[in-house]
Amino acid sequence: MDMDSGLDEEQMDEAQYEELSSFLRRAVSEVLRLEDGPAFQAWIREEAPRLLPDLLVRLPDEQARRGFLLEFGRSLWNSIPLPANGFRPRPIPEPERNDPCPCGSGKKYKKCCAPWSEGAPELDAEGIWMLMAEELPLEQVEAMGASGRVPRSILGIIATSLLDHGDPQKALALVRPLFEKPERLDERDAASLNTLLEAYDALDLQEEHWAEAERLAGALRPPLRAVLWESLARSYAVEGEMEEAWKSLERARQDDPESPALGPLEVSLLLAEGKTAEAGERARYWRSRLREDELSEQGFEFLARVGESPEETQLRFSFGDEVTEQIHQLEEWLARAEPAAILYGVEAAGDDPAEGRLVAAGPLRELEAAFEAVFYPPLADPESEEDEDWDPWDEDRAEQWLGFLLEHPQALDSVDILEDVAHTVSEIVLDRYGFLDRPLLRPLLDRGLAVVRQALAAHPGVTRLPGELEPNGSALALIVAAAAQAHRLGETDRARERLEWLRALEPHSLGVEEEEEEI
Repeated sequence: MDMDSGLDEEQMDEAQYEELSSFLRRAVSEVLRLEDGPAFQAWIREEAPRLLPDLLVRLPDEQARRGFLLEFGRSLWNSIPLPANGFRPRPIPEPERNDPCPCGSGKKYKKCCAPWSEGAPELDAEGIWMLMAEELPLEQVEAMGASGRVPRSILGIIATSLLDHGDPQKALALVRPLFEKPERLDERDAASLNTLLEAYDALDLQEEHWAEAERLAGALRPPLRAVLWESLARSYAVEGEMEEAWKSLERARQDDPESPALGPLEVSLLLAEGKTAEAGERARYWRSRLREDELSEQGFEFLARVGESPEETQLRFSFGDEVTEQIHQLEEWLARAEPAAILYGVEAAGDDPAEGRLVAAGPLRELEAAFEAVFYPPLADPESEEDEDWDPWDEDRAEQWLGFLLEHPQALDSVDILEDVAHTVSEIVLDRYGFLDRPLLRPLLDRGLAVVRQALAAHPGVTRLPGELEPNGSALALIVAAAAQAHRLGETDRARERLEWLRALEPHSLGVEEEEEEI
């Protein structure tokens, strides 16, 4: 906006800026509803004083406000591409200097509102097209994209914004017409291409996504085709098809060897494979090679984070910020936790007084039932004997059971819960998160073993825990896991000690012989 208008954006406070933004959205909606210049200017004169009170009060007098609104309304009207006019503006010309002023004052234009013609706010095309895309119904957004009137330099930006704000249908409708003739496209259309494929994914149109990708792969020209391969590499990685992901990355490199996007993409694929240390090395390499102006701020920050803290970034990349924070909170609690309370008794397991069964106290059993409710998903068919295919590290589910443990840390006095959690943690440790072995898995296992020792110490006559009785089975599973971890970490004596204890507690324990052979 012109500084002399008294409405310079840099001088607005937050409330005034929000007031103007809200007014512009309402004004664009009215233009699209009326599609009539004089009627819109009449609306401006009537409604702007009510909708822009904090801004108009900054103008010196009534004539200044009247002049500003006249020119503001004309400038706004002239900026908006009208659907009924093929998405072209239908401008209202500026009055001649000696014409009667349109504001109705009775004065000549030059002596009334003309001074404000140079101070009318300048409205950027991207903002106008963005507001139109938000206000128009889906069919007209598609017509807007098909019109070819939206500048290609901002089409992808607008579609990306629609996608980011939860409207993938409009995003797809806006950019899809552009790709009817893909052979004509070039690097300017990279954002539109990414949004096209991401919108298919957001709408769960997987068949359409892959069919469109196959069609475009045969029609796009390098280096835009490289953008397609980069997008496909990310999609394959999400599906766990890492071989195809790396092939797509190599195709992208062939089509555009100098693409700065290759660096962050390579690092993200390494993270997806759990190659944390290598990802850190490559991130540092790409960060030293690329200039900041070659990458988006987000891309450069990603390389910086991976290079400086690959393990932390690996967790956040895979599980999200909330689950990562919960993992760290659990690590901290385990590091400073007091020894488990004495919550287990031992009852006779049969005629042999040396055999016993661990028995959890009532409050601990209540916690076990509550944990099971958040840890295990309900079966879709309760009568089915088949377990549902589920992932305890699904972000939403992980937030639930980790949150339960942090809210009820006394649950970690239960060998049943400790066995469930340790097994779940060991799966990701063995998969790609070996850096969690010592800070998270070991204290979980050590706590479980301490609970068992504590219960047995209070009942010195019991020396065996038959594994077919629960929760004995969970206790023995914790000892097996502790032996396996010690062996994995090269702690042979520690591993043997745990296996000897296991054999003493349950001479027929499954897995003892296999573990001993490995050691």
